[in-house]
Amino acid sequence: MTAEHGDSGETGLVTISVILPTHDELANLQVLLPRLQTALAGESCEFIVVDDASSDGSVEWLTSRAAADARVRPIFGDALRGIGHALRRGYDAARGEIIVSVDADLSFDPAVAPALVAAIRAGADLVIGSRHHPDGRYDAPNATIARKRFVSRSANRLLAALIPVGVHDFSVNCRAVRRSLWARLSLEERTNIWLIEMIVAAACLRARLGEVPVRFKDREFGESKLRLGREILLTGYRVLAMIGRYWRARLTAPAAPITPPGASRRGTDKGE
Repeated sequence: MTAEHGDSGETGLVTISVILPTHDELANLQVLLPRLQTALAGESCEFIVVDDASSDGSVEWLTSRAAADARVRPIFGDALRGIGHALRRGYDAARGEIIVSVDADLSFDPAVAPALVAAIRAGADLVIGSRHHPDGRYDAPNATIARKRFVSRSANRLLAALIPVGVHDFSVNCRAVRRSLWARLSLEERTNIWLIEMIVAAACLRARLGEVPVRFKDREFGESKLRLGREILLTGYRVLAMIGRYWRARLTAPAAPITPPGASRRGTDKGE
């Protein structure tokens, strides 16, 4: 098996691509993937699982699933290079006109996927599933999760003040984007701040941003891969650079619309 392997064969018209970045998430994947397929029943979907260096049987299970179901398209990497790097590969491989990505640890209800898709179809170019939306929820069943919630909420409130595009949650991997917008984004980050960079880059293009409130709960199986203190120390200065990029873009003329002419934009217009 090569270091990077993915099925690129055509399986017919695909309208929705679901991207799942994983590392040692077999127990969660075995539950999540069927639930996502049920949640999106009736849609023409593909499920791209970007698995980096798993050693828990994920490779074998995904290979078997892909052989039995052409909608499942695994991409295998031989090393951990960050969630941003994994998501970029998945987004680049997507064939659907709408790209959805969520964490693979069951922290989000799979029912959020059709809600994100509906918001795109209502007119948004990029939609965030927001834990920190006034109607959202971030469960904290123990002190460790409560600390993460406090840091996440505080950081996102600061970002929302410094990058006022109507988004409450910049750092969550629960989102949907038009492939036409993705094709215009140029992202460089490899770690979790890729998620922030994506929103900033979209805002700089004057894309229409939307939100749907979501409930975030602790993973059901396995351990979190996020090392919060390390992320803050290593990436804080790069986030400041993104904020500067956004405000510089505010001084330029608006970019051309992302949505094709005539498409509806009702209900989700929260962008600039």
